Amino acid sequence: MRQAAEADRPAIAAIHAASWLDSYRPYLSADYLASIHDRLGAHWAGLVLGAHDLLLLAEDEGEPVGFLLAWDGEPFWINTLHTTPARRSGGVGAALMAAAARHFREQGRTCAYLDVIESNHRAIAFYRRLGGVPGAVKAKLVGDCMVPNLRIDFPDLATIIAAP
Repeated sequence: MRQAAEADRPAIAAIHAASWLDSYRPYLSADYLASIHDRLGAHWAGLVLGAHDLLLLAEDEGEPVGFLLAWDGEPFWINTLHTTPARRSGGVGAALMAAAARHFREQGRTCAYLDVIESNHRAIAFYRRLGGVPGAVKAKLVGDCMVPNLRIDFPDLATIIAAP
């Protein structure tokens, strides 16, 4: 687990695309998915991070297997968390969440939040295991479609860090 470098962005884009192709097919148009690698490659190549934002990369024997992007603030916003489809439920996501919680706690932050597709029950259960508290639902643009998203608040970063 480490902070990602500029050179890691193509690998992050590839993980992001693989995850969306595996999990987001019901929400995105076929045309959008047909160009997902190019779209996400361009997105990650041009994404500007602030000095206190965080982009983490998880690796297994040098092979990228997951990433997390969080924007600084109080609460900080976990914008994106994805693993390769083969690594889901294998602890990579929990390790990335814990690393982000530790990082932002060291910066004086006390809480976090994220949005998750409302029908993604597996992810919601995962976030609840980490101490997440479900909140309001709002429509958000995901790819090229508006999709109901559930806000999950983490009022205490210690719960993320301590979760198994």
